[in-house]
Amino acid sequence: MIDRHTINDSFYCGRLRGDSIVSVMTTGAYVMAEYDEQTGEIRWYRVVNATQKESLHNWLKQHFPIKERVAKPRANTTKKFAAA
Repeated sequence: MIDRHTINDSFYCGRLRGDSIVSVMTTGAYVMAEYDEQTGEIRWYRVVNATQKESLHNWLKQHFPIKERVAKPRANTTKKFAAA
């Protein structure tokens, strides 16, 4: 795991690759949730107290802010016809 961060005494997070989703795990290495930097959404896989969820979500948003997507320019799809 690269980019490992300690959140508190019970949780840490990290990624398997540089551009992947951030996994939230317990100190016992159970995957609790996954955080998507593109959308700011968390997918929970285990039961966590509401106050802990809020705390974890705030920490993740602070340390992994939502990335703005840069729109790619579209290729010119207009066909040009040669004059006859």
